[in-house]
Amino acid sequence: MSLVGRVSERWNEQLAKTGLQDVEHLLEAQRERRLLIRERPLCTVARPHFVTEDELKKHSHVVNVLSNALVRARDHVVANREREAEHLGRYYDWIGDLMHLEPEGVDHGAITRLDGFRADAGMNFVELNADCPGGAGHNDRLADVFQALETFRAVDGEFGLKPLMLQPAMGKAMMDAWREWGGRHPPTVGVVGWFESFGTTAEAVTTDAEPLRDAGIGGIVADVPETLEFDGRRLRVGGVEVDLLYRLMLTRDVLGARAALKPLLDALRQNAVCMVNPFRAELMGHKALFALITDPDADLGLTAAERAMVRDHVPWGRLVRDAVTAGPDGRRVDLIEHVLANREKLVLKPTHAAKGDGVELGWHHDASSWEAAVKAALDADSIVQERVPMRSALYPAAGPGLPERAMFEDTDPLIARGQLAGYLTRVSEMEIVNVSKQGSVVPSFVVG
Repeated sequence: MSLVGRVSERWNEQLAKTGLQDVEHLLEAQRERRLLIRERPLCTVARPHFVTEDELKKHSHVVNVLSNALVRARDHVVANREREAEHLGRYYDWIGDLMHLEPEGVDHGAITRLDGFRADAGMNFVELNADCPGGAGHNDRLADVFQALETFRAVDGEFGLKPLMLQPAMGKAMMDAWREWGGRHPPTVGVVGWFESFGTTAEAVTTDAEPLRDAGIGGIVADVPETLEFDGRRLRVGGVEVDLLYRLMLTRDVLGARAALKPLLDALRQNAVCMVNPFRAELMGHKALFALITDPDADLGLTAAERAMVRDHVPWGRLVRDAVTAGPDGRRVDLIEHVLANREKLVLKPTHAAKGDGVELGWHHDASSWEAAVKAALDADSIVQERVPMRSALYPAAGPGLPERAMFEDTDPLIARGQLAGYLTRVSEMEIVNVSKQGSVVPSFVVG
C-alpha cells in the first residue's frame, strides 16, 4: 500500500474511534468561521487530502514546465494577427478595452491555478484559471479546523503532517507584483468583490489576513465594489486609500457591472493603483492555449523533454473547426469526423467560460444530441479535449456513521509567480467537480 493509502487508512481508523466528536467540531467550526456556501459547510467530508514529499516535488516540476509552455503558446498566438484571429476568435470583442486598460507589466497574472485531477495515469491538467483564482483563504482556514481535531493529533504523531498553506505564497506574489509596478513602501491592500460568489465575506477576508501582512503588506481592507471612490489621484475602498487591489471579481462579471466599477477602471487607466491579477491575465486562461500546447503542428520552442511532459500531463485538445489535424495517436484525422465518431472519449468546452459552464461530456450524450452539441461548438469559440479516466477515492462523509463516499478528486495546484504554492483540492460525487455544484473543499497535508 502507498504512503498516502496507509495514512488515509490510519485516519479512518482513528476517526471511527473518536466518533462524532470530531465530525461535530468540523461542521460547527465551519459555521463559526463562516466557511459556508449557500449556508452549507464548504467541507462535508471528514478527511483531508494527503500528498507525499516526492509527489510535491514532481508536481512542482510539472507546474513549471506547463506554465512555461502556456506562456510560449500565448506569445506564439499574439505575435501574429492571423494566429490571433484563428485561436482567440471573438475573445478581444468580448473583453474589449479591459485587455489594455493597464500599463504593460506583469501580464500573465501573479497568481494562477492549474485545474487537474488524479487519474489512472497520474496527475492530469485540463485548463488554467488565470483570472482571479479564489479559495486560498478557504483552504488555509480549513487546514486550521482539521488540525484542531483529535484524529489529526493522533495521526500527525505517527506520520508527521504538514499543512500546505496557500496565503503566504499569495502574499509574496502580491508584493512582487507591487514592487514590479513601482511600489516601494508597504502597501495598503484593498480586496474588492462580490464575496458571496466566492463563498466568503469581507469580514472573513480581513480577519484571516495575517499571512498577507507577514509578507510585507501594510494593511488590508475588504468591501464590495459599490464602496469604490476615485478622486483622480487615489483609489478608496470603503473610505480607505489603497495602493494595491486584489480582485475577487471574474472578468465576465466586471463586464456586466462597468458602471459600479467606474472608479476602479478610471484608476487603472491613470495607473493610480496596482491590481492583482490584471484583466489581461484572463488571456492566459483562454482554453485555446491549453489545446495549442498539445498540437505538434505548433512550434512553441519546447524541448523534447518539455513536449513529453505536456503529453504525459495534458489531454489531447483542439479548437473545434473544420480542419485536418494530428489525432490523439498522432495520425492525421478530419477533426469533425473524429469528434462525431468518438463522443465517449471527448469533452467540449467554451474557450473562456468558468465554473463548468457550457461543458459537454460526450459520454452523457447519445449520437443525436452529441451531433447538436458539436454543431453548436462549431458556431461558438470552443475546444474539444480527450477524456481523462478520472479516479475516485473513498472519503468518510461528515455525518452519523461516517459513511464512505466515492469522490472524484479535483487537485488544483495554486501557482504564485510560476511556482507551486500548494493545492486547492475539491472533491465531489459528480464528475464536474465544483463547489457551487455540491463539491467540498478539502485542505492538503504533506505526509512525512
